[in-house]
Amino acid sequence: MHKRIQRDKKAVLAVAVSCMAFGIGGMTQAFAAQGAEERAQKMEADMEVPKDPAQAQGSDAYDLGSTVISADRHKIRNPYTTGGDVNVITRRDIEKHNDSTVQDALQRIPGVRISTPGYRGGEYGFESFNTEFTINGEGSIVVLVDGSRVDNDANAFAGNKSRVNLATLPGIDDVEQIEVIKGSGAAIYGADAAGGVISITTRRGTREPRTALNLSTGSWGQHRASLTHTGADASGTLRYALSMSREMSGDTAYQDAYTGTSQRFDNTHYQSNNLSFGVSKDFDAQHSLSLRYYHADETAHYPITAPDYRTMGSFYSGTMAPVNAATHRYVGLSSRIPGYRNIFLYDAWLGSHDETRTNNVSLRYVFGKTDEGAESFVHVFRNYTRYNMTDYAGIWNVPYPYIGAFWDHAKAHPGQHEDIEQTTGASVQLARHIGRHSLTGGVHCRKSEYEGHSPDGTSDTSRTMLDLYLQDKMRLGDKFVLTPGLVYTHYGSGHYEGTHFDSAGKLTGSLYGSYDFDRNSNAYFSAVQIFKPVTGLDRSRQFAGDVLQDETGWSYTVGASRKFTPRDNAEINYGVTDMDNAIGRYSIHDGMQWRRYSVNAKRRKQALNLAYTHHFGKAWSLGTSYSWVHETFSTKRVRRNPDGTNPDDFINAYRPRNIYRTHLTYDRNRWFADLSYTIYSGNDPRFFSASHFDLLDLSLNYQAGKDWQIYLNGYNLLNTAYETRGLAVYGPGALPEAGRSFMLGAKYTF
Repeated sequence: MHKRIQRDKKAVLAVAVSCMAFGIGGMTQAFAAQGAEERAQKMEADMEVPKDPAQAQGSDAYDLGSTVISADRHKIRNPYTTGGDVNVITRRDIEKHNDSTVQDALQRIPGVRISTPGYRGGEYGFESFNTEFTINGEGSIVVLVDGSRVDNDANAFAGNKSRVNLATLPGIDDVEQIEVIKGSGAAIYGADAAGGVISITTRRGTREPRTALNLSTGSWGQHRASLTHTGADASGTLRYALSMSREMSGDTAYQDAYTGTSQRFDNTHYQSNNLSFGVSKDFDAQHSLSLRYYHADETAHYPITAPDYRTMGSFYSGTMAPVNAATHRYVGLSSRIPGYRNIFLYDAWLGSHDETRTNNVSLRYVFGKTDEGAESFVHVFRNYTRYNMTDYAGIWNVPYPYIGAFWDHAKAHPGQHEDIEQTTGASVQLARHIGRHSLTGGVHCRKSEYEGHSPDGTSDTSRTMLDLYLQDKMRLGDKFVLTPGLVYTHYGSGHYEGTHFDSAGKLTGSLYGSYDFDRNSNAYFSAVQIFKPVTGLDRSRQFAGDVLQDETGWSYTVGASRKFTPRDNAEINYGVTDMDNAIGRYSIHDGMQWRRYSVNAKRRKQALNLAYTHHFGKAWSLGTSYSWVHETFSTKRVRRNPDGTNPDDFINAYRPRNIYRTHLTYDRNRWFADLSYTIYSGNDPRFFSASHFDLLDLSLNYQAGKDWQIYLNGYNLLNTAYETRGLAVYGPGALPEAGRSFMLGAKYTF
């Protein structure tokens, strides 16, 4: 094994040297075209953001469904972006919408979907049982906070599933900018970012001391308080930022899809605390040192499903399903029996909950910067999260609700689970700008560890990961940028509960191209090879017993943007992902119980994004967007349902196919208003309560004075009964989203 790895590394180095030589070989041509380069630099200078705040406010800025394309002075340019469908959410955008969480801000991006039933409840331990996070229908997403990956390779799932627990992300008050790359990103992000990249940049210090206090309250006992302070020393070279926040809520209310009544989603209350601190020192234009720390502390209660109120009478009477007198188990439970999911009310009523404690720290030393901003740096980080989960097992042994013996026993003997995730990593990157070439290469390594403790015993696993990457962003003339990249990924061997996982490694390539027709028009393409090894906690080994293959495939993207007039802008993006060994999960009923399976499959996903914005004047604008996702699975080892149906059809039908969004925005003087209308359509009636859902949201913001700001946010104003995710096991309407709610707040800055 060691010899094979050494041969692979030598091959990678040989290819990397060849690629570097190819890039350097073109330098002569670059220097010969110096005049053209100067013209290109002048063009970029003409597009530079204004330095003066007054200029920024007076510049053209427009919103493509919260896709920020503006001359906002707060926008941080990403020198590694290869072109493509990139959306940026700035600090200014966050403050105007008064977002409470990172999730709130991301929801406005076309193609991004976050499903969290019960507002912030619905979390099922570290597994995020009911939470799903996708970009263009893809859950394989890399999330970075100041360049540090927040996923854990030891405690992660293969397949189309987000590896990120959203509860561990920084509080929104500590966020300076969020960049969303749809589709595979640059080589520096790795070969597993099939769905895209979300890069979060935290707050930086300001030259003048600035303190902000933000208080809000709203429906269901929601309360939020935050305090931020930023500043710098007298020289302005030492900057700091501090933020603290607390958010809490009672149980969510929602509209029941079948009874038409407003119901309370039991056990969805939560409390979340966030603390973040950052300090940076600029020694000169090329050298700096920064330290970041953030802490997240959340207690989230979790119902597994919402009750089925159509059959609550039979549930309370104990006649929902026949009971085996010998085993005291329900007979033949399936989603076809109305009210099947009602038995999970015991988890909610007994108070099942999960406590999450996250402590992440990173240190970054920059020792060089290119003209375009690419950095040479050394970066070390450590992410640590502890989960304490309390649930109540034995609900399957309950012949009737409220049996006294069971109730007393369950309350006295809750199931206790403790899980620890930690990842330690280090990166070294070198960046060089020579003529028309921006060369970026580096190595990223990390070790992820997981330790689980439950009444059934202790399990642990660890895994190391190594990335070697090289990317050349080449300017081929004034208009065309071509970016080839190589990534060698190596995962070390690991184990989980006695199961051994062999090491895995692969060399992958990528190619991006971007062409500027003029200052107002752009087209781009990408072809990226995907590699995602099977992880140590892959549940397929428990459910199916199959030995899964590592996921491999390709992702292709084409797109264009056009600013037709100063008032009109449009974007289009189309992507295709072809996976040879995609991992799909499904459940089938064998006549007695539900069984969960994971299998390798051929998978083809198509995604389309359209966006258009028109400005009626200085104040009013209208932005529309459309997102479409179509996916087909073809499992290699099909296990059909007893009724003969193919589970591939289920995998393809668990989410809406179409998302339409329209934003009517008013931004003038002291007032900001955003009225958003969203339609989810193409819902499969086997898993959703309706074929389409209509949502209406409102954000109002009024600058009452120089330092004062008051705001009102209204969510789901139509009080729509809807779901953004379906499951075969529980049937339609089991995972409802929150009903109508309001948040009223005030912010004071001094």
